[in-house]
Amino acid sequence: MAKFAILGYGKMGKEVEKILLSRQEEIVARIDNEEDWQQQWDQFLTADVAIEFSMPSVAVENFKKCFENHIPLVAGTTGWYDRQKEVLDYCRQCKSAFVFGSNFSIGVNVFFKLNELLANIMKDQEAFQVSIEETHHITKKDAPSGTAIHLAQIIEKQYNNKIEVPIESFRLTDVPGIHKITYQSENETIELTHTAKNRVELAQGAVKAAHWLLQHPGIYDFKDIALSIKN
Repeated sequence: MAKFAILGYGKMGKEVEKILLSRQEEIVARIDNEEDWQQQWDQFLTADVAIEFSMPSVAVENFKKCFENHIPLVAGTTGWYDRQKEVLDYCRQCKSAFVFGSNFSIGVNVFFKLNELLANIMKDQEAFQVSIEETHHITKKDAPSGTAIHLAQIIEKQYNNKIEVPIESFRLTDVPGIHKITYQSENETIELTHTAKNRVELAQGAVKAAHWLLQHPGIYDFKDIALSIKN
């Protein structure tokens, strides 16, 4: 059994906690603010791995604390990707281990693959215009979501970056996450949709990634390993 630190103790942090407790894993620290860091620093240093679901404003500093202390990290926070090169370079400099991802749901990562396949088919169908719509809970800080941005990047790559996919974002009360890709022509509509019923799959994916990272140290985007993780 591994010792876990939970960084970010909001809705996702509490969901991760439920999964870990159900698996009888040991949680050595639950850190949500600077006071927690001060009070639980020694406990944090005993962790074998950390799972981070916080806010974009504090995520990178959380990452660096893990890297500097050689604590493997799984990060589900989005909204920091404008600093991705800085973060990955620092992780390499510290010789640490890191899994990051826009979405830790296995279903969403299947959805990424389906999106890629559909975009490859549709790229020459000039009558169709593609767009993305994403809906999340009102407390989600970033818009559009990291998942929606990644979906758009997949499509744009298939179109040889000749288009820019528009994304429309909605924030409603307690919606875990809905992503819809639409191809619209004058006479037809093709839609591909993923709906999250709750946050459980995200938490399970993060816990699975943490165990995988302990066995396979390195730096990974979750989408590149998601469908290889079996435990």
